[in-house]
Amino acid sequence: MIVIASRNEGKVREIAVLPAASGLELRPVSDFPGCPDIEENGTTCEENAVIKAVKYSLWLRREHGIAPAVISEDSGLMVFSLLGWPGVHSARIAETDVERNWMVLDRLSGQRDRSAQFLAYTALAVNGVLVESWRGSVTGVIAEEPRGNQGFGYDPIFIDQASGRSFAELDRSRKNELSHRNQAWTQAFEYLRQHSLGLR
Repeated sequence: MIVIASRNEGKVREIAVLPAASGLELRPVSDFPGCPDIEENGTTCEENAVIKAVKYSLWLRREHGIAPAVISEDSGLMVFSLLGWPGVHSARIAETDVERNWMVLDRLSGQRDRSAQFLAYTALAVNGVLVESWRGSVTGVIAEEPRGNQGFGYDPIFIDQASGRSFAELDRSRKNELSHRNQAWTQAFEYLRQHSLGLR
């Protein structure tokens, strides 16, 4: 069993259908009674991923008496002309995805450089000990306004330059081919297979 250390339902759904997830027994941490919120107080996305993996792993051992492979992820949108903002704070600059998207668009009003990068870090912990972490990234540009209704988060304003379409306009399989999340989770899942962890 592999526990996905996220309470974000959109993220969990996206991870579960990644090609690299095929054949793995995945369970979201929210399946376990009493699942706590973990404060993400790291200064980078990688630090937050590690914090969540280790703390949920410790919690599962203490409260449920199990020591599965626990993988967490933290990701962020880095807008270059805004000096990397919102970065590690991407999920917390406003209450909703719609508000967060418009905050970025408002700050970019009048900016000629709209280049940006999605970053994702995954971290694996077992029995409360960090095993490894991995990084994925994709570069694009920020749209003038939200486009499309697929995906979640900043997908409606992040443009894939090759197709000229936002991540929210791409079908799931194409987005997965490109995405930072796919890169980071594929590396994690490949590690688990190499070490015979979490296989059905």
